[in-house]
Amino acid sequence: MSSSAKSLFSLRNWLIYAEVLAVVGFVVLASLYIRRGSAEPESPPVSQVSTFIEKADALFAQEDLVDAAFLYWRALQALETAEQAQVFSVNGVSQASAEVDLHANLRIVEIYSRSGWAKDAKARLEQAARIQPDHPEVRLLRGKLLSDEALDDTLSAQAAEEFLAVIESDPNNAEAHYLLAVLYHGNRQLEQAVDHYKQAIESDPEFQDITSQKAPIGILARLQLSRTYARMLQSYQFLDREFTDEDLAEVTRLESESILLLEQAVAKRSEMDEIVADLVRLYFARAAALEREDIETRRYADALQVYERIVTLDPQEVRAWERMAEIYGSFLGDKAKALEMYRRVYEIESHPTVLANIKSLEEDLEAEEEGLEAETE
Repeated sequence: MSSSAKSLFSLRNWLIYAEVLAVVGFVVLASLYIRRGSAEPESPPVSQVSTFIEKADALFAQEDLVDAAFLYWRALQALETAEQAQVFSVNGVSQASAEVDLHANLRIVEIYSRSGWAKDAKARLEQAARIQPDHPEVRLLRGKLLSDEALDDTLSAQAAEEFLAVIESDPNNAEAHYLLAVLYHGNRQLEQAVDHYKQAIESDPEFQDITSQKAPIGILARLQLSRTYARMLQSYQFLDREFTDEDLAEVTRLESESILLLEQAVAKRSEMDEIVADLVRLYFARAAALEREDIETRRYADALQVYERIVTLDPQEVRAWERMAEIYGSFLGDKAKALEMYRRVYEIESHPTVLANIKSLEEDLEAEEEGLEAETE
């Protein structure tokens, strides 16, 4: 073998060895990094518990759940270093270590639950239950977890038991009443659902914000109670007999109460699209009923007021503008108002048919104006 060949062979061997060493080194470094990263951080001193809890509570209120969970865990680690019961001042309130421990665990349960980690939430809830098994929040969260997976009657019954236990210890717990009502509604126990939705509304007169719900219970309960009434109204559509006066009175009551509940809700949360959508749907039904009355008593003026409320709620609701235009033009003979309505329709949807109606009304009004001018000459 020539010296150049030997040299090339040696170079190749060296490159292979170097590559192997590089791979081994990378694996070793990666392993060390992973171990270091996964190692439990040192437990902080117990003196930092109050600070961790206060910061975690603030982050939790701001929906920063990841950082809040980290600080709650740090507080729990700090509590583990305490050899005996201690008292901490959290947000200016003195609390024993067991209370702080329970609070941190319950918040972690809620964060896990809202993040979809049901298994971890259950495990942490059991830890909280060891501290105080009958605490209302422990039972409320257990009820939530059970109702989230209530695929059969047994789990639904267990969830209901938890909510009822909370209500027994705290009759004005709005969230427990609301969650129990939702459970009853889902099981088609509508009368029981109505009762607890009403109690939830009464228990939240100030519309207090709570982090576990997208809106105050007083708002959500009104929305769902209105939907329960709507579901009860559906039963009258399938009656195999003529409506009695009592039936008509009940239908009118359910519809009116549904609208009133949603008007109350939208007054507090006008930005909630689902409230507005439900209210608009109810108003369309009411307006249509007014227009269907006997030909001699059709209440077009009343229907117009309903449509005006609809466009106040949703200025882009083209069906309401179009219906107002038709009423003014075809039934009330007010071509000027009909033209105004059709122009609003065209601003939202520039359809050729709408434009044709506008042109026709403009020509009619122009001809009428010319006729008036001719009469005065």
